[in-house]
Amino acid sequence: WMPDLVERKIPLTEGVDPLNVLADDSDFARWKNEGLPADRISLENGAIITQCSRWPLMIDPQLQGIKWIKSREKDLKVVQIGQKRWLKEIVMAVQNGDVVLLESVPESLEATLDPILSRSIIRRGRQQVIKIGSEEVSYDPKFRLLLQTKLSNPH
Repeated sequence: WMPDLVERKIPLTEGVDPLNVLADDSDFARWKNEGLPADRISLENGAIITQCSRWPLMIDPQLQGIKWIKSREKDLKVVQIGQKRWLKEIVMAVQNGDVVLLESVPESLEATLDPILSRSIIRRGRQQVIKIGSEEVSYDPKFRLLLQTKLSNPH
């Protein structure tokens, strides 16, 4: 991405590291104490999960990040696409404002999840709703979705 920035003549600081923009040494130390490995990819995953405004995708082929998330998030709902009643679990989490870890996501996701992934929230008076499948469900703004894949290079 650096050549693209230079080609577009976008000003940037020489030697800037995006990881150090998203997190600092105290964050890295805290994450390590919570059980996150100290390798670069794990630290990048930690920075993305804690700082992003979208639903983060954690690339975690060795399943080290999952252990960190499970120890870090209280009342975490763990769901795998294909498990029995997986969509119902997600709908309940959306309504209750829970944190959901969607484990082992494939390269392409179910179209049913598109409204959640794109945050297609509709206002109905004071209430926020989202259409999942054929039904509209209430949306709690505390809802968070974490995506995890074992694929080392997802597209």
